[in-house]
Amino acid sequence: MSFNYPKTIAIIILQNFLWSLTVNVSGIILDFETQRPIDNANIFIKNQDIGTITNQDGYFLLPIEEANQTEIILNISVIGYKEKEILIDLLDISIDLGTIFINKKPIELDALEIHSHKNESAQISDILITGSDLNQNLKGNIATTLSNYPNIGMNSFGSVVSKPSLRGFSGDRFLLTKDGLEVGDLSQSSIDHVITLDMSEVSEIEIIRGPKSLVFGPNAIGGVVNTSLYGSPKFRAKKFHQKYFLGKESFNNSLYGNIMIYAPIGENQINLLASNRNTQNETSPIGELENTSSHIDNFKIGFTHYYKSGYINYSLEDFNMDYGIPGSGVGHPTPVDILLNKKTKQFNLHIDPRNITLNSNNFNSLDVKYNQIEYLHLEDKDGHFDNMDIFEIFSQGEYHVGLGKNTDYFQIELSSDLSVLGVEFERKEFKGYELYYTPDTQESGLSVYGFIEQNLPDLNFDILSSFRLNQLKVIPNTEDIDCENLDFDDNGECNEVQKREFETLSFSLGFKKKVDKFEINSWIMQSMRAPRVEELYSDGPHLGTYSYEIGNPYLQKEKIYGFENSISFIGSQFKTSLVTFYNYSPYYHEMAKMGDCPNEQDYDPYSLTDPSHPCGGADYIEWGSGPDGYLYKYNSRGVEAKIKGLELDLEYRLNFFELRYNLSYVRGYNKTLDTPLSYMNPMKEIATLDYKKDNLNYKFRFSKIHAQDKLGEFESYTPGALLTDFVIDYSYDAHNITVQLNNIFDKTYYNHLSRIKEISPEPGRNLVISYKVFF
Repeated sequence: MSFNYPKTIAIIILQNFLWSLTVNVSGIILDFETQRPIDNANIFIKNQDIGTITNQDGYFLLPIEEANQTEIILNISVIGYKEKEILIDLLDISIDLGTIFINKKPIELDALEIHSHKNESAQISDILITGSDLNQNLKGNIATTLSNYPNIGMNSFGSVVSKPSLRGFSGDRFLLTKDGLEVGDLSQSSIDHVITLDMSEVSEIEIIRGPKSLVFGPNAIGGVVNTSLYGSPKFRAKKFHQKYFLGKESFNNSLYGNIMIYAPIGENQINLLASNRNTQNETSPIGELENTSSHIDNFKIGFTHYYKSGYINYSLEDFNMDYGIPGSGVGHPTPVDILLNKKTKQFNLHIDPRNITLNSNNFNSLDVKYNQIEYLHLEDKDGHFDNMDIFEIFSQGEYHVGLGKNTDYFQIELSSDLSVLGVEFERKEFKGYELYYTPDTQESGLSVYGFIEQNLPDLNFDILSSFRLNQLKVIPNTEDIDCENLDFDDNGECNEVQKREFETLSFSLGFKKKVDKFEINSWIMQSMRAPRVEELYSDGPHLGTYSYEIGNPYLQKEKIYGFENSISFIGSQFKTSLVTFYNYSPYYHEMAKMGDCPNEQDYDPYSLTDPSHPCGGADYIEWGSGPDGYLYKYNSRGVEAKIKGLELDLEYRLNFFELRYNLSYVRGYNKTLDTPLSYMNPMKEIATLDYKKDNLNYKFRFSKIHAQDKLGEFESYTPGALLTDFVIDYSYDAHNITVQLNNIFDKTYYNHLSRIKEISPEPGRNLVISYKVFF
């Protein structure tokens, strides 16, 4: 028999060549119970130094270079889940494992033990920001951090005083919470009041929509922004640990950081947090914006005693801040300085009973919580503060406006992964000092709420339902108050300022269905909201907002009816989702401007030739208020309104690259006035290109902010802009460093929701550098 040497050698060479090709193994890791993607799961080949991690969507791509085996064992491990091994035959150069589900396990870690019963009921439109995704977007406050996400606008009075707007809803039409509890400040009452949230201690941000959102409060039609914090009693350290965070931002020359210490002592643990943030005046492509600097000091201590079936926790927080509001050319050219202090005491009893059964619903967690918050806020326009202690200034009376809010909150809640039942009582006391014309008021509210998700196996879909029943009493102090625009009786007393009671019922019903790689969500909701104290009883100038506000004591509760439909597809490389929503309100609360003077820009109160105002005597202006002698009037009213919009997301992955496109828009319509609703964020398109390999991620982001020409009453046109960002994120062991270069080309652009867009654009080129380490 002859032997063909050339042919044999060629086969051997070809075989070696084929076996030396790179084999790509990919897949998506999901939680078995919740079917949510798992970020930062470790994927590696058993007994080899080859591995990778999943991204925020649970996707991984593991290239195996010079694969010389016929099979491997793939190991999947992540904190809090059972380890999983998969035997893979290397029969192809591209192996798609599809969706891989892993199960939770009781956590026994060298570093941390986690007591968590996070109630999962994810909607397609929900957003989870954690890990590298949070690092790449983290900024000085919650609004700027969320600004790169769909249909989230930014109401602002400068960058420091910024608040998110969700799908056109702002104020208290969406909820902002810290570990499920309200922040307890006055940020929802006015645009010039900051959110007292230290972003350097935030470990995760969730945007929750649909039936689950009513667990957090009745006014959740826009959604819930829930932040999880480092130092939570859920995280138990097995040994002494430290976490350090340091950051710098260029547009306002800010420097910030914190120190977090976990100190276990037997069955007890002490958590300590100290953070500091200093910012100078912010800059834009046209120059510096005066009186926009800020300073934050935050200190927190928590003590937790752990036992076999839960823990008891007590914590104290002291949050201090001073910041500035820039002057405006409209009746109030003088800047305003603001000082605030917030002291928080929290108690939490957490129990993991074996099972509590109520009406066939099994609960595996019981929480009893008590919060006490004391908030004080001082405003001044003459620069008296000069780094003085806020309580010293308060006692001396060296300020123009003082606001106080004391909150007592008590909650009992039973929960499991798919059900919640709770009751809460809340009492708030509002006090005003000096030039503040809203009467001191006490609010007390009692709420009962519930949520459940049930699977219907015969129909192969899940039903979600929730409710919240609330009773609120609003009791103003009617003694020694002045009536300027509200009616008063023959004795000179404000007879319109009276006690009010509101009973509200919010409820929601939805379903989820999965068919292969498709998922369909749909839900409806009725939400009700009682008027705020300011909307009812205000009757005087508001220093920080350059306005004269007039309440409506007869304002009724606000009702909004909404529904959302969404569909998604998740493949091995391609992912897409489409969300549509529609909301209708027969009685939508507005604090609306009562009129506008078109020739005001030509007014000079110090003119020697013609110092008269072009609209002198107009009844929509309060004459004699403000530094220039006048302020525009704003009054509370209810209008018929609708808000609708959509969110489209497309994503494609190829090897180490990820391309993503998002389109979002919202439209609001005031049916009473037959005009668009005011302060609706414009259409936004965002395209990102990521390159991810090992522990390094490069991101280019292109944001097209469209012009806003759908203008509400007295609004002005805002041009669009195209912005470019570049982000580098690197993680190694316990270290992370992130570099963000925002608005690379220093474009001049304006924010339609900014109350000072007439005097300043948004920040120009901005470099953000942050470093985190945990050991």
